[in-house]
Amino acid sequence: MHRPALAALLALFATFVPAGERGLRAAEPAQPRPDRQIQAPQPRSEFLRLVRDDDGAAVSLDTAIVEYRETADIAAQAGRRRPLQVDLVAAVHVGGAGYYATLDRLFADYDAVLYELVAPPNARVPKPGRKPAGAIGSAQQSLKQMLGLEFQLERIDYAADNFVHADLSPKEFDAAMAKRGESWWSMFTKLMRESMARADRGEAAGDVSFGELFGILFGSGPERQVRLRRMMAEQFTDMDVLTAAFGGEEGSTLITDRNAAALDVLGDEIAKGRRRIAIFYGAAHMDDFDERLREDFGLQPGEPEWLEAWDLRTPAADAARN
Repeated sequence: MHRPALAALLALFATFVPAGERGLRAAEPAQPRPDRQIQAPQPRSEFLRLVRDDDGAAVSLDTAIVEYRETADIAAQAGRRRPLQVDLVAAVHVGGAGYYATLDRLFADYDAVLYELVAPPNARVPKPGRKPAGAIGSAQQSLKQMLGLEFQLERIDYAADNFVHADLSPKEFDAAMAKRGESWWSMFTKLMRESMARADRGEAAGDVSFGELFGILFGSGPERQVRLRRMMAEQFTDMDVLTAAFGGEEGSTLITDRNAAALDVLGDEIAKGRRRIAIFYGAAHMDDFDERLREDFGLQPGEPEWLEAWDLRTPAADAARN
């Protein structure tokens, strides 16, 4: 399979958690605070990484939790005794059972966890074992089975008291796409164009070879699943294609408008007195969140805490290690 096609498909799977229920109201994107502080550009935070061993073999696909804090001076000016902390919790929507168990445990310590799910505000929260709706949800289920991993909606406890829905409804999502003149096909085409342009510039990894595909398609057992994970992880970490396709001045419904809805909810939670808040969204959303938290909320990032989402070690490597 040509790399741009695979990268584009993975990008869509990485950015969208479907629900399939219809909503009610239409929302406007959040506007920047008029009193925001314009700061000099800073290195952006990283939210997804591929870890390799000394021989260059992939070991794990990791996601980051990055803490953003306001200074004591800014907190005092806002009348807050406790400085505001907002953690960006990057996610991949299929991952290891231990990965989601760790996230669940960490989420218990937050005042509020803002989560993504394209569903109406009054929709019931996802419950473990619920089958996802729509083509993307079905594709994610198939991906889960092919990779020997778990699906996020089946492993995270969305019924927790501190979980707060922070996304568009299906009706809002459709309206935002119509306003921008977008469709699923146009978004996929845009991703394909950007992926191909990057490949032509030599900024992307090469195509998947016939030998790799043959081994994956006709292999069996855990070895086959790990090889497929490794192949996909190589493509998965190339998030710059998403930033170029859906970020920038024009933005997109898929990232910009959904992030704006989440930041509206963040403002509401801050107004309620919440001081330690997590934003739990797909890794592809995090570059935009990073920029908005710095510019619109005056928060500064710390060092990332990394969690292993995919184990990419082969059974043979594990046996040798043990």
